[in-house]
Amino acid sequence: QPFFFSGGITSLLPPEHGSAEQNSGNYGYSAPQQSQSKAQPSSGMGFSSGALELKVVKPEKYDSTTAQKIADHLLNRRTVVLNLESTNKESARRLIDFLSGVAYSIDGYIQRVANNTFVIVPNNVDVSGEQLQEAKKQEDTELF
Repeated sequence: QPFFFSGGITSLLPPEHGSAEQNSGNYGYSAPQQSQSKAQPSSGMGFSSGALELKVVKPEKYDSTTAQKIADHLLNRRTVVLNLESTNKESARRLIDFLSGVAYSIDGYIQRVANNTFVIVPNNVDVSGEQLQEAKKQEDTELF
């Protein structure tokens, strides 16, 4: 399940500081505007003939080029299966941190699907158990 902080900036401020709106003039902060609209899956985006459109990546290490290429797939509304089996622990942590931020920025989410394997989903895709199995099958096929 994706985790989103819903408390807003007000819950981060001690009570004596007042609300975020009251403090907006103090530090150049303006309270974020909440959109009432819900993101709706767009037809054809992320799916092709009922099949999940995705990109399987298996990085060896963290570097900005690799991270940006993966982020570009997400920004182009493609689902990414991230296989970190060959990645050292520090690089894996950096990739997960970076890509979690990318997923959050596009209203997507990241989910562990196996040990050292994650699926990163843009907001136009809803991944169910059947689709996760298909992604795992495609990952196994592309790795060999």
